[in-house]
Amino acid sequence: MVILVYCKEGGHLPTTLTQLYENFILQTIRRHVKRHEINPHTLGSLSSLPTQLAEPLKEICQIAYTNLANTRMTFSTHQLQSLSEAVKEDYLGLMTTFTEHDEEKYQFLHLSIQEFLAAWWIAKHEKKTKEVFKDHFDDDHFRMCLRFVAGLTHLEHESYQQYFNIQQLDLQCKRKPLFGFKTCHFSCFYQNPEIISNHISSDDFDNVPILLLQLLYESQNTTLCQVLAQSINKHSLCLNWDRVSLSLFDWLCLSYCINNSSMTWNHVDLGGVTNQELSVFTAGLTNNSLQTQCKRLKVFLQKPTDEFIHKLIQLSLLYNIQECYSVISSGQYVHCLVLLQFLNLPQLKILHLRMNDPIIPTVDNTYYTDKCTELEKCIEMNSTLQEMKIAYEGKEEISSTITSVIRGVTRNKTITSLTIHVNDAPPPSLPDGVIEQLLKDNNTLQALSLNIDDRLLPSMNIVEVNTPLTALEIGRRWRRSEPMTLSLLPHIKGLHCLILHEPYPPPLLFLSHPSLHTLTLQLGTAEDAIELFTILQTNTTLKALSVEIEEEIVSV
Repeated sequence: MVILVYCKEGGHLPTTLTQLYENFILQTIRRHVKRHEINPHTLGSLSSLPTQLAEPLKEICQIAYTNLANTRMTFSTHQLQSLSEAVKEDYLGLMTTFTEHDEEKYQFLHLSIQEFLAAWWIAKHEKKTKEVFKDHFDDDHFRMCLRFVAGLTHLEHESYQQYFNIQQLDLQCKRKPLFGFKTCHFSCFYQNPEIISNHISSDDFDNVPILLLQLLYESQNTTLCQVLAQSINKHSLCLNWDRVSLSLFDWLCLSYCINNSSMTWNHVDLGGVTNQELSVFTAGLTNNSLQTQCKRLKVFLQKPTDEFIHKLIQLSLLYNIQECYSVISSGQYVHCLVLLQFLNLPQLKILHLRMNDPIIPTVDNTYYTDKCTELEKCIEMNSTLQEMKIAYEGKEEISSTITSVIRGVTRNKTITSLTIHVNDAPPPSLPDGVIEQLLKDNNTLQALSLNIDDRLLPSMNIVEVNTPLTALEIGRRWRRSEPMTLSLLPHIKGLHCLILHEPYPPPLLFLSHPSLHTLTLQLGTAEDAIELFTILQTNTTLKALSVEIEEEIVSV
């Protein structure tokens, strides 16, 4: 069908499925009118057929609807007796015959053909189109037919708004609530700590109005896009894996709705997106008026390339985005280029970017060096960014990119929270002095989390710390960083939050940081434990404590 229409239309395809089927049926009728001495090229559309074809088509459409309503897909000869002889002559090429138990049976060329013809009857000949639409709205058997009805009527009558004006349609992310120690910990480093929490497996698939999205796309009714979008609670949309599974066509329908919603989305979580899905989604977002915007985006990109990432970031939808949380799994891209593209978003305040196992395309060394320099300058001059988290795990070198990030943050005037996690990356190490310079020259950082492989760490000689840190995290559980701990901690004073996965003398900690309210500490000896709990007897500031003892963790 697609190939036929594509060829007949000079290498073009219609926008909607309704238009595709209407075109195909017209082409089918054209092939069967020669016996009627009708020039097929004079048949411009189904709506303008001559009477000798329009009447048979009307009869066939009625048969299609009546039998679809009765869930009947095959017909015997006596069930078609009411049809005129003009129809029975060849059924306009839309039906075929087969033999079943020595009886001749009839059926449409395909179920979807019957569904389209039934929709044609409802839209063009049924006097109570809106009532029939309502009667079958909750009938799964009629879903495809109703999509065709939407395409034929454009859902222009105001009565159709009732299906899209849903009171408080809740499509928000369902996440495990943070409590206790995690609340205190994450709130010290992130403006939106709840975004770190995992999704709760949900069985509310029916809440995601896929049928409505499909109806919107077929109808090409932009007003109804706005009606549905305004119905979504808090303008927040979650499409995470555990909630819904979208076909490629569904992604197209979704992008059409968002593109024509003419509002600002507070939160959009696209879940996991493949290159195909991303290509379809971005192709449908063509609105350049900036009337449709997104404040916060969360997305998991599966094996993307630089090209697909660029298409996503360049969307006008993201022009005023303030928060972006992205995971890039595998794929071929240059990490410093990806960072540059995200950081060029003009209103971005928060960027969390995790890159796992990328394959770095071959690029000229000079080009790569220039881009790293550009990245450093971009971060330095950025006047909107407040929070940045960069996480990397892979076998490709990333030291140059991380160095550019640290140097850029060193001279930046707005970033207050920086997280850098680098695992399993190969040498070379970071250059000497880069971390010392950050702590000496930056005067805005309040929260710093560093988890960098020891083999990537340079030799450190910290002498002066001017950065106004109140929260510090070094390493992570199961991945200690003794060199970092011994180099940093003695020179930093006055922390409110300290996440430390190394043994460290408790008296020294509380002496240097008397206002600690959140602490993670590994106890290496019984003496450490005794000292800690002795201090706690008189401490009045600590609110949250996580103690690591060998392979045990106790949080209070």
